[in-house]
Amino acid sequence: MTFVYAPSHRKTARQNFDYGQVHIGLSGKRRTDRTLTIKRRDGKPFFLHPTYLTYNIDLDLQGGMFVKLLPFRQGVDSQFVSAVADLIRDNLDALSPIFALTHISHSSAEQFVHIRDAFTDEEVGSDGIRLLSPLYYFPLDINRGLVNLILAFIALYPVLDSLFSIAEGEPPKLSEMLEKFKNWYLSDEEEYEDQIDSDYKSSDLTDLPELDSYSFVRAGLWWSVLARDKWKCCSCGRSAKDGITLHVDHIKPRSLGGTDDIKNLQTLCLKCNIGKSNKDSTDLR
Repeated sequence: MTFVYAPSHRKTARQNFDYGQVHIGLSGKRRTDRTLTIKRRDGKPFFLHPTYLTYNIDLDLQGGMFVKLLPFRQGVDSQFVSAVADLIRDNLDALSPIFALTHISHSSAEQFVHIRDAFTDEEVGSDGIRLLSPLYYFPLDINRGLVNLILAFIALYPVLDSLFSIAEGEPPKLSEMLEKFKNWYLSDEEEYEDQIDSDYKSSDLTDLPELDSYSFVRAGLWWSVLARDKWKCCSCGRSAKDGITLHVDHIKPRSLGGTDDIKNLQTLCLKCNIGKSNKDSTDLR
């Protein structure tokens, strides 16, 4: 497997576009030695897996985060669709309580379609069938949605793995993985949540300097600033691909009269933003 993410700007691209959403998650690695067993609708074979499992933020949803399993990110042949439908139906007794526990629904539910009938050839495409967690609005923390999102991702992982297996021409192990999830959840749920809660409460936030970017910057403006600065820190040049967190900094701090005008905002990583703090008005762009 490999990480997938958006935006995914490339230095060599003629032009990079933003589509109003951010995601990061898992999909299958490109196979260079052979193609997958599934084919596109035009009969050409796949090299990349069309199934994605991601954490998502959609600006149309006003800054909410949710987990999404997209079985058919691209048009696939009817044989793969049928294999996925059979997989869901055969494991429905095990899937149903897990999906109920983690509040996972499917995108055809609003049309009153049962999940056993939702995976059809007509649902394939960019707006096709999706498995979805609830939407949780920012700010998120351990007591406000974060644990639920993690559990939803873990619950959907066996389905992701099984769809990979089908695409690779191997027998899926969905029933075994769902049983493992059930046993893990029943035996480790309390220990798991206690550990996360302990880690969260033990993190010392009192030593952080005052940062203007901790002040609320509305989602659309935040996105515009990062997109303008090409998703890189204006000071050190690093991006999220380097494992850092990006902040929106007020060049002239709010405490010194700075405004939320986009001309007064710049992208900084956490380290550079802490270094600048709110006592410096350096424009690093």
